Amino acid sequence: MTAWCLSVYGASDEKPHLPYYRWGVCPFECCTYRAWKAEGPVTAFTKRDINSPPAFEVKKGEWIRGVGGVVITYRAGLSKILKPVEIGYGKTGDKPLLHLQPGDVVYPLHYQGEGSYLFWYKGQVYSDGVSSDKPDRDPPSAELNIQTITIPQYVWWARIRNKEGATGWTNKLDKFSNVDACG
Repeated sequence: MTAWCLSVYGASDEKPHLPYYRWGVCPFECCTYRAWKAEGPVTAFTKRDINSPPAFEVKKGEWIRGVGGVVITYRAGLSKILKPVEIGYGKTGDKPLLHLQPGDVVYPLHYQGEGSYLFWYKGQVYSDGVSSDKPDRDPPSAELNIQTITIPQYVWWARIRNKEGATGWTNKLDKFSNVDACG
């Protein structure tokens, strides 16, 4: 796991400032910016906005290059600590950075793969398994250490380039294969 301890807003910020932009990421395990194959038609837009003018159209079967991207979180999730936990792994992934107690809350920002979420805690971001893909029931089961109250709302926009060299943005990443280097 990787932790990004950013103090951009200062440690006094209990909740993340939204929207939260995470540039340059490919947001799941083995996600890779490289040659991608369109499995269906895709419109590449001039801006990260489906109402912006089209930059170009990608046809089914066409190869393009994923050249970068951004994950934008519009609504952070909310996860409540139920039992003492050590979470938020450092750059080497060997020691947890946080020792949280029941009643503490963390704010999941987006999924990263293999059960890990980027999350906000008191002005910094970390990575760990602090959320699930749906809210946990209330009251939570006795086995839970962390209860998912709400899930984050985010979108991944990728910048793509066609063989003519034109670039554009798409959020229809499920329309491409060869994005996952593990598959």
